[in-house]
Amino acid sequence: MKAAVDGIHMVNFKSFRRATIPLPTGLVAITGPNGSGKSNILDAIAFVMGWRARRLRASKIENLVRKGSNAAQVGLFIRNSSEKISLSREIRPNGESVYRVNGRRRSATEVMDLLADMGFVVDRYTFVTQGDITSIVEMSPKERAKLLEEISGVAEYDEKRGKALEELREVDQSLREMELLLKERERELRRAEKEVKVLQERKELEERLRRVKKYLLIVQLEEVQEKLESLDKAYMEEDFSDIDSLRTQLEERERELRRIEELVKDSPVRRRKHIEAELRALSHQIETLERALEAQREALNALARVRDVPEVVRDDPSFLGVVSQLVTPMEGYEIPYLAVGGGRLGDIVVKDLEGAKRIAKALRNVKGRFRIIPLDVIRVRDSPEVEGTLGPLYRYLRYDEEFETVAKLVFNAILVEDLDIITKDLIGRARFVTLKGEIVEREGSLLAGKPERDIERVNKLREEVERIEEELKNLKKDAASKREELEGLPKEDPNLEVLEDLRREVSMLRRAYQEALNRRQIYLSKLEEISEEKGRLKEKMKVLESELMKLAQVEPLSVPDPFSEVASIQTRLRLMGPVNPKAQEDYEIRRRAFDEIRAKYHEFAERKRDIEELIERLDRERKGIIEETLRRLSEAFDEQIKLLFEGGGGELRLTEKGLEMRVSLPNKKPVTIDSLSGGEKSLSALAFILAAQKLRPSSLYVFDEADAMLDGVNCKRYARALKDLSKRAQVIAISLKKETLEEADHLIGVTMRNGESKIVTVTKEAAS
Repeated sequence: MKAAVDGIHMVNFKSFRRATIPLPTGLVAITGPNGSGKSNILDAIAFVMGWRARRLRASKIENLVRKGSNAAQVGLFIRNSSEKISLSREIRPNGESVYRVNGRRRSATEVMDLLADMGFVVDRYTFVTQGDITSIVEMSPKERAKLLEEISGVAEYDEKRGKALEELREVDQSLREMELLLKERERELRRAEKEVKVLQERKELEERLRRVKKYLLIVQLEEVQEKLESLDKAYMEEDFSDIDSLRTQLEERERELRRIEELVKDSPVRRRKHIEAELRALSHQIETLERALEAQREALNALARVRDVPEVVRDDPSFLGVVSQLVTPMEGYEIPYLAVGGGRLGDIVVKDLEGAKRIAKALRNVKGRFRIIPLDVIRVRDSPEVEGTLGPLYRYLRYDEEFETVAKLVFNAILVEDLDIITKDLIGRARFVTLKGEIVEREGSLLAGKPERDIERVNKLREEVERIEEELKNLKKDAASKREELEGLPKEDPNLEVLEDLRREVSMLRRAYQEALNRRQIYLSKLEEISEEKGRLKEKMKVLESELMKLAQVEPLSVPDPFSEVASIQTRLRLMGPVNPKAQEDYEIRRRAFDEIRAKYHEFAERKRDIEELIERLDRERKGIIEETLRRLSEAFDEQIKLLFEGGGGELRLTEKGLEMRVSLPNKKPVTIDSLSGGEKSLSALAFILAAQKLRPSSLYVFDEADAMLDGVNCKRYARALKDLSKRAQVIAISLKKETLEEADHLIGVTMRNGESKIVTVTKEAAS
């Protein structure tokens, strides 16, 4: 054991006013009643070793100071080989935290380094609480895998990898920037190469353009002359004298049409056709409303439906149905039906008691509870007649005669219009239900408010049904009236037939007249277009002849498509732009700039490869450390399981799910920790902590009621494990368990007197 804490001195720390506690070697147990402040001793040691206030069950550091005081101090007396060291930490009135080593002020970092040099590992497994045990038990494999990384100490690799990734991002950014710059320099270089060729290409293109352009002008001039000749031939005179004759006929027939229309304006046959059209519309409305009414009624019925009957029930020959299928409400009585029926709407109705027993046995393996009504043994009493009421509810229900006993059994209530009808003298005579769904039980209690089923929905559906029924009534009345009127009207009128023939004739004349007008308009428009086109062609001919004069000395070049050729050459000339006389010099300058950027780009690309190789190496090394840690941790876990359970074994596996803990109890097969009992889980979690401590040994361990959830046998195993650990390190155990206290080499008692924690002497006999 490299170093040990010989004692602790507290002044105004939490519940301690002033106390000095010697800590001898071996297993030291601290005990005392709940609330006595024994866990504050652990907090005091952790406080000196650098824990923050929140880890010490305080929202801020000032809350660690005993009430009534404005400052606190905790000191540890440490023996490191032959050297004795005094380490203290105090809380000043201003909330400042000050560390001292042998009376001289030191920084927190210096103190942490000193503790590390003496072998004190200040992490989650130095101070073990019941919560740590529970945490490991409840952790998911993913969370336990993070513990493995923490125990492996790969944070340094993660930090190096993070720095390498950051440098990689910077190099990538530089590469992207240089790549853009390199592409820009390359584009400039290519433009310089093109400029060297432009001058020669431009002269050749300009000469070709003049020759092809002259050939194009000749072709265009010939096309214009041919078009002028074709337009002269296209002009033809046409005769439109039939238009006046058509207009005269149309006017005569329209006058005759207006005369006949005046005669038949008030014809009863027209009235008959109008009424027939209205009757067809009314018939369609009535059909639509009847379908809507049927849908609303179906919705009302759906509210009374209950859960599906299991297949084992439906297949039984005795099964007749459920209550909601066999007994249904009349229209307007759905609400009291639902209120009284309630959960019994799903009751199963069968023929006889034997069938009921058979179905009950079949339902033993079906989830849920079911009520079964055998018809051959059910006996019911008729509801009494009560004056001033609407009578028994089952009179307002629909059912076959064989199911009358079901209706009387389930819906055994007297229907009343309102609660005010039920007076004190009626209480006890029967069960009552109102049209609004309130229920008054026979003993006098009332069931009110919104029932389990949606009564508000029933009301709305009921109102909608009544509205549709009223509208249907009015529509049918209107239809009957119109049919009555229709019977007194004649079916034929000769003038109507004349009217229809005349309308067809007028319609044909109008179309013919309009077509004649359209033909004349098209002809006139065509003449105008021909005249305008001839003018444009003559102007174009003058322009072409003028352009040909300018190219008199040029030899024309015949090509298949001169127009496309001219356009192509002109486009190429525009894209060339002006000629650069220094094109070669500019090309050399851009060449040197391109080569320089390309060299730098390759340097950064090489650096990127180096960083990627570094990250791969770090990942390999990190993986190797985790695998080695897992191997050692699994071996240590196996040892601790054997020690704690006096046999068996343990194994840690890293899978896709995370870190899995498998335990084989003596003479049992290996299982995951989740399959163990509560005490076995706690011992297995403790075995994991002890294994982690073995991999990262510390000079001191403190266990704060880590045995709280263990029974006597497991607690004894726990105590022996701590006893074994105390041979390699200083161990302090806070406990109330006699099995732990019996194994301790030394006992320290803590009690609470007048709001102050006190240290008392405890013997093993007293602790037992």
